[in-house]
Amino acid sequence: MDQWFLDQARNGNVYHSHNTTAGIVTDISATCTGLVLENPFGSGKELVVAKMSFTGSTLGNIREVGIVVSTAISESLSTSTTAAVIHNGRVSGSNANNGAGRSYSIATLATEPLWFRPLMSARMTGAFEGAQAEVEFDGTVFVMPGTYIAFSSETADTVGLCSIIWAEIDE
Repeated sequence: MDQWFLDQARNGNVYHSHNTTAGIVTDISATCTGLVLENPFGSGKELVVAKMSFTGSTLGNIREVGIVVSTAISESLSTSTTAAVIHNGRVSGSNANNGAGRSYSIATLATEPLWFRPLMSARMTGAFEGAQAEVEFDGTVFVMPGTYIAFSSETADTVGLCSIIWAEIDE
């Protein structure tokens, strides 16, 4: 973590969310499971992504896990959502001071997702569970109001734990 993110954490502007049990990460679709970080339209905040990580569960096939983003700004929020817990990096406790960003383990996204970048591709079998794959964006990716970033699989559903860390700054 660089100095800027450390300063944001000290100011109470850094957040973390994850799915609490290994869940299905669906292939690219507006019906999304895994983990979504959404910035509501009109929030007045920019969500600066620090890190996203995925730890696979036991599977039998090759799975490509990656990151998708919204294709357009939407005034509507995702629907049919299951909220994920958001932790503030400075204030302890679940869902305490959870900021503007919304995190979901299940959501019907407001816009179709676009494949943004791969995170990992690994064969996972009963004898081998995939290692953690992560990408450190260090502020190179912003989730602007009315958009989202999420985990997705490219070819077939996969199961694992997802995690996102971000900072929130004024627009």
